[in-house]
Amino acid sequence: MINNYPRESVEFQPILITLDGTPFTTAADIEVAITAQNARPSTWIASTSLNGEIGVMIQNLAVGTYLVWARITDSPEIPVINCGAFAVS
Repeated sequence: MINNYPRESVEFQPILITLDGTPFTTAADIEVAITAQNARPSTWIASTSLNGEIGVMIQNLAVGTYLVWARITDSPEIPVINCGAFAVS
């Protein structure tokens, strides 16, 4: 079951990102993207940090199902992670 948010909501959605099994906690090194269910990420924004958690703010989205992506801006590797889906109703 995925989270479902009314389209009028402004909601923080935490995401757990692990790198080699270790939780990643540095929000400054995480970019996020929200895409339609079958789309690939192309536009990245800074992640949001709230109460010690890394995540993304959900707001101003049309009704539908979306994917959350995270990108760790590390060097030399830049992993992109599909963090899961949510719905807007």
